[in-house]
Amino acid sequence: MSAAPTKDAEIVQTKVFKVEQFRNPAIASARRAELEAAEAEPLDMSVEGILADARAQTGLSDFGPMEFTERLGALAGEVAANANLWRFAKAQFRASCVKQAANRLKNKAFLDAHPEVANQVIDRPIIIVGLPRSGTTHLENLIAADRRLRHLPVYLGSEAVLAPGEVAGSDGLDPRWVRSSAHWDRMKQNVIMAAMHEHSPDHACGENELQMPDFTTYQWEWMAEVPAWRDYLLSHDQTPHYAYGKRMLKAIAYQFPSDCRWILKGNQHSEQIPALIANYPDAYIVQIHRDPLALLQSVLTMRGLSVLAHQKQPDIQGHVAYWVDRIERMLRAYLRDMDKVPEGQRLDILFGDVIADDVGTAQRVLEFAGLSSSDESLADMRAYMDSHPRGKDGRVVYDLAGDFNLDIPALRQRFAFYTDRFCVKQEVQ
Repeated sequence: MSAAPTKDAEIVQTKVFKVEQFRNPAIASARRAELEAAEAEPLDMSVEGILADARAQTGLSDFGPMEFTERLGALAGEVAANANLWRFAKAQFRASCVKQAANRLKNKAFLDAHPEVANQVIDRPIIIVGLPRSGTTHLENLIAADRRLRHLPVYLGSEAVLAPGEVAGSDGLDPRWVRSSAHWDRMKQNVIMAAMHEHSPDHACGENELQMPDFTTYQWEWMAEVPAWRDYLLSHDQTPHYAYGKRMLKAIAYQFPSDCRWILKGNQHSEQIPALIANYPDAYIVQIHRDPLALLQSVLTMRGLSVLAHQKQPDIQGHVAYWVDRIERMLRAYLRDMDKVPEGQRLDILFGDVIADDVGTAQRVLEFAGLSSSDESLADMRAYMDSHPRGKDGRVVYDLAGDFNLDIPALRQRFAFYTDRFCVKQEVQ
């Protein structure tokens, strides 16, 4: 990794980062020795062990219907069987499974205690759809600045409900917010991650996070190499799992009453339009279209940081092949299903429009969803932009061909089915 200041002190983007290890990945000998020494330590990746820890963590025991254990077992089993993953990486993944199993226990207890949650109405939400690294997060946060809307903040995406009996501390802060803030403090110690993707407690996040306790959603693919689990997931109808996520969104709405409409987003939605519409039939769907090669260089770098850290012998070419295929699958699924969105409820926009005029594009989205532009809305969005200048944590530069040994013309041809359909501007040469 390298970082260098820009020459112009007036520019907010004061640091430029580049990950240099992809071309010749290597682990320092001292770090390798440390990791190898820990390999012999026992690690229980069984479903039974994960559920036992979740029960102990929460003091709860009722998970509800246990069909989710098949999905959990497929996930944990594939990670456990990966001989190229360091033990510490498997332990981190297991901890995530325990957290989500604990969330499932808390969710069940909350819903049992508050059956009136079912009466909550998610009215005509605006849902931003688009592949990872396509500008969905920025557009969602910008639109969410409008005082007429509400969004799902990171801290509630991480934990939709409190544990029974858990209350705010003497400082008045929600314990979920405190835990999320501590997590962000740890995350942003990696300056490249901080530059690529803000994950602070109040930042808007994707509602796919709410499906994690159901052990669905492609979010798990960002945490480990699980191609068999991906195939298992895509072979099943996701409508009931989207329903699980919606129940938890209703639970959040119940905890924080508001008449404001929701602005939501999810990258997974690109390949799950039927499940999305089945659960949100009155939603206004906004799909962002971006050069797939630009998406890939960012995805490969962000997810690649974990590959470098977690694999004993970093398989960069395997990582590349997986995500090139994954992006293609998602784009083809969107093209297949986009017309299943009811007439008048889908808006396709270009990433270039967001970059050229993000506030103007956000206002266009609002008007599409039936919310007229206003001085207050413009002021809200400009205040957000002033407090979140682009590149405030630096920016990352990429070399798709050089870092990942990709043939750019061949890749362009591979994705022509999509770029030709939406006249997407090329960003990578």
